[in-house]
Amino acid sequence: MSILRIMLQRWMKSLAVVTTICVLFTNCKKNTYSADEPLNDVYTPSVFIGSENKILYALDPASGSYKWQLNIGNLTATPLVAGDFLYVPTVDTLFKVDVKTGKIIKPLLLTNGDDITREFYSSPLTNGSTVWIATITGKVFAIDVKTDAVKWKYNADDSVYSSLMMYNGNIIIANSKGSIRAVNMNSGVQLWRNDTSVLVPTGSLVSSPVGNGTNIYIGSTDGNISALNGTTGKGLWKYNIGSVIDGSPIVYGGNIIVGSADNYVYCIDSAAKLERWKFKTNDRVLSTAAAYGQVVYIGSYDSHIYALNIIDGSIKWKYRTGGLIQSTVLAANGAVYAASFDKMLYKIDTSGSLKWKYNVSGVIRTSPILWDLTRTYYPSITGMGQY
Repeated sequence: MSILRIMLQRWMKSLAVVTTICVLFTNCKKNTYSADEPLNDVYTPSVFIGSENKILYALDPASGSYKWQLNIGNLTATPLVAGDFLYVPTVDTLFKVDVKTGKIIKPLLLTNGDDITREFYSSPLTNGSTVWIATITGKVFAIDVKTDAVKWKYNADDSVYSSLMMYNGNIIIANSKGSIRAVNMNSGVQLWRNDTSVLVPTGSLVSSPVGNGTNIYIGSTDGNISALNGTTGKGLWKYNIGSVIDGSPIVYGGNIIVGSADNYVYCIDSAAKLERWKFKTNDRVLSTAAAYGQVVYIGSYDSHIYALNIIDGSIKWKYRTGGLIQSTVLAANGAVYAASFDKMLYKIDTSGSLKWKYNVSGVIRTSPILWDLTRTYYPSITGMGQY
């Protein structure tokens, strides 16, 4: 009897333990959490610059701090932003890159049934849906931004070093032999060409064309600034400054401003066709000017960045870098960005004070661009930097 009682007691204890465990497991519920969406990536504005070390850099425009870099090859022209993409021309390939992350989407091998052309010294151009670019072999391509397909191709008959320009629904092309053409931006059909008029430059063209809504202006290596009718291509007039023009003119407030190999910066009145002023630096001026407010900014081979009063050409300030300046300065958002052969990209405020500088470890011949997420600011040497 005692054995049975002991066994019964043990059984009752075991049953109690099992019951307790069951209750505990029944009452313990797994914690649940709200189905929050993942955090979105945060992107900030960038300054893009490339150099002969074959690397494209993205820098923070406020601080000059490093964001990312892309080893992409020898950059030969200024990049372009179209939508979410950065188009980067190198000596042998046009790359399509994610503008936010710097990851290569693809190299664009431009084919149109007969040849592959991959030599780019001209900066690309865009209206948001199409990218246009010219090659050293004289081919001009229109590329669909969404599909990357070649919409059309045009043969300019000789090398194109200068950047293209959008003008009243047309693309203006200048080849190195002095021939200037207009083609329809949608079809590539030629509307006019001018390579016979005595008013067209007889020198080589490496300068990019600019316009003011009525006329087109371009400089040449024979020292001429030439004006053409933008609708017909007819030569209107030319002004000879007496020395090589390697950079591009800008048109700002009725003034044509251009640097020259004779060390001067010239300002020509576009209506009177006369010189308004000229300013002498201490070496050649082969870069292209920028204008912001009432000030002209330009770099010289004497290593200085100059700020000049647009009215009379008087100097407001100059800033000395550590090397000659060949690329075009960028003036945007109250600052001037300038690249030098000392391998530095400089940010200078409009009073001439240095904000920051960044060493890109290579000689810089191309020009910086500024992307602020909603808009891109381009140097005036590109067709996107028109005033």
